[in-house]
Amino acid sequence: MQERKVLAGTPVSEEQLLFLSPGVTTRSEVIDRLGDPDVIWEEARVFAYDWVMRQGILIWAVGGGYSGAVGATDLPKRYMLLIRFDDEDRVQRFERTVRPSNKGYGDFLEEWVRGSGAKASEESNRGQH
Repeated sequence: MQERKVLAGTPVSEEQLLFLSPGVTTRSEVIDRLGDPDVIWEEARVFAYDWVMRQGILIWAVGGGYSGAVGATDLPKRYMLLIRFDDEDRVQRFERTVRPSNKGYGDFLEEWVRGSGAKASEESNRGQH
């Protein structure tokens, strides 16, 4: 089943990200092209855009005695576009990703930021050798 139904937010496609270039694209260009982010984490210099698509449908039934109920529930898939900026407000890193349903929003953001810091220092260390 294709994910066509948007349950929340505004999806950001891969094609919409083609203008993003680390070290080049500015914070204001991101806002001009993608609109205001859903979350701005100023301290970490991160924008987060998020949306939820239908991953599938869960059909359920409950019965007991002479009564019962049936229904259907959308199974959500939580997408995020995360963009981190450098000290000059230029894109440092970006990623279109899926947040696992068992991971809280804040925890997921913190892990992503820590991961981007480790990757940035790895790349700069490689450049020094």
